[in-house]
Amino acid sequence: MYGKLFERLVLGTVLTILDFDRVQGTSNSKIEKVFWLSDSADVRECDATIRLRAGKLARFDIGFIGIGNPEIVKDKLTRYASEIEVSGVRHTSQTFVIIDRMPKTQKTKEAADRSGTAIIQMSMQYWPRELARLMETKLGYKHELGDMEDDRIGNYLKDKITSVPIQDFLIGVNLQDINIDSGSIIAREERELYGEEEGLFDDE
Repeated sequence: MYGKLFERLVLGTVLTILDFDRVQGTSNSKIEKVFWLSDSADVRECDATIRLRAGKLARFDIGFIGIGNPEIVKDKLTRYASEIEVSGVRHTSQTFVIIDRMPKTQKTKEAADRSGTAIIQMSMQYWPRELARLMETKLGYKHELGDMEDDRIGNYLKDKITSVPIQDFLIGVNLQDINIDSGSIIAREERELYGEEEGLFDDE
């Protein structure tokens, strides 16, 4: 429910830790190992995009979604095209979906396998390492975090986070995109897509 408040902080931080530099959309001269937030270049806006190199993109959708909302997760798996046009150039694109927890059924995993989408669960203790490993598998991008032992990861992440410009990720956030309804914070996009029936976004 609180994704619109925290998606920029979480994605901006983890992508910076993985050695990507934040830029302002596609209007920049650097074309390798960069990312930008809230990209609407495709039919559906994604929460972040990385450009690994010219012609190779990855798109990220993050949702603080509990196990009681499998349909929302499945929608995220197929919402982005495998190719996307940026500044008049066609790029291949890989989708990463970051969620709180996987639904209890196997259908979501099977749907992810069919679409080639990578799913990362934030409920896993060291999910940034899992993201790094999947980025190596899906994109061929290798980062030291992917091979790191458990007993090193905690201190490694703490040290990295101290240099992340977290406050910069909130620049330009439009609070009109957040709707407060009956004490809940619900992304407008998801309200329009799935409706406002009582209990729809409940975790149980």
